[in-house]
Amino acid sequence: MLYKKSHHGLFRHRSTEILRIEALSDAVFGFSVSLLVASLEVPQTFDELKFIIKGALPFFATVSMLFLFWYQQYVFFRHYGVEDTKTVVLNLCYLAIILFYVYPLKFLFSVLIDSLTGINLFPKATEKGLLVIGQEDFPQLIILFSVGYAAIWLLLYFMHKRVLHFSQKLELNHYELLYTRREKRGALMNVAIGITALLFALIGLEMFSGITYLLIPVALIINQQLFKRQLKRQ
Repeated sequence: MLYKKSHHGLFRHRSTEILRIEALSDAVFGFSVSLLVASLEVPQTFDELKFIIKGALPFFATVSMLFLFWYQQYVFFRHYGVEDTKTVVLNLCYLAIILFYVYPLKFLFSVLIDSLTGINLFPKATEKGLLVIGQEDFPQLIILFSVGYAAIWLLLYFMHKRVLHFSQKLELNHYELLYTRREKRGALMNVAIGITALLFALIGLEMFSGITYLLIPVALIINQQLFKRQLKRQ
């Protein structure tokens, strides 16, 4: 009952058992979170404990991002249950990128929170007199993030495009077709946002890169409204 309530009733679920590719994916996501936890050393003093507490914001922000991508992948396989060779390869690339970006993502969140709140999240670098990130390095950090962001959503785009290729075999009904097209369109919108932010960073307008990511909820709303209009035309 709880499983059924977690999904839209108009969408038939073609996978009721965990596929091997899902089991691998869950292990990879679990390992990614473990890497974040392992980076938190056991505090030896109360000052170290306070530092760990200060680092809670970038930690939870990173875990939230990982959960978002895990959920996207989880819903995909629950809905379609596909495990052909191309989908498996796309999913493996998806997992590889997420594994690679665990630490860069946490570093980015730490830098942003540090600059916005003034909380020193890099005490070791401060003690040694090291520069955490230079003005000329920040665009490269944005580029690194934008490449990963665009790549992840591009893979999700191809995964949903692959599903539409099998639409007849999967016997997708009208609602399921529109839903899948919405997911594919939404993924492409996010790819466009990532690439736009990347281009701004390449020409040295990193502030506009940050503003570009504010378009994510706007794209989400537009995509949902298009989906609702298409449903009304049935």
